Amino acid sequence: MKLSIKVLVTGLLVLLLSLSVQAAADKKPMIQESATVTIEAKVEKIDRKTRQLTLKGKEGKSVTVTLDEKAGELDKIDVGDLVVIHYLESVTIQVFEHDKAEPGAVAAEAVAKSKPGEKPAGVAAEQASVIVTIESIDLTNDLVTLKSKNGELSTVKAQNPENLKKVKVGDRVKITYTRAIGYSVTEK
Repeated sequence: MKLSIKVLVTGLLVLLLSLSVQAAADKKPMIQESATVTIEAKVEKIDRKTRQLTLKGKEGKSVTVTLDEKAGELDKIDVGDLVVIHYLESVTIQVFEHDKAEPGAVAAEAVAKSKPGEKPAGVAAEQASVIVTIESIDLTNDLVTLKSKNGELSTVKAQNPENLKKVKVGDRVKITYTRAIGYSVTEK
């Protein structure tokens, strides 16, 4: 099961990131920032009534976590088992010509977990995108004002002021946030 959960986690992450990273034919700016973390720890103690696990990491530090019912069956976890957690967070910002994207917002999520009777494993991923319109550009102060579909205005400072020279009022900005977490428990 460990292999199939890893394949599932990888497949979901590739799918979600491919939705976020679209090549811009018109050379408009695109920025992507992402971070991934992998944590490995051994199970030191289990309290099945409170659903608490005490985990000890490679560096010797221990932490107690309370697992939600959705995390799987605790009766399949034993002291000494290895818990591996993968976490990904990503933000993509991409600019389009005004006629290439419509303002609005969408969100999606996907969840999968191991079958009953197997060691607990699973993945949960979510992605949200919003498309806004550039309302004004202030090159002197490196600011851009964005307008949502419902008319709300937000002014932000450009991370890379050079990108402000590549956009114009009326262009659309797609901001996509992706977060995924996967975990697996393997025998000691």
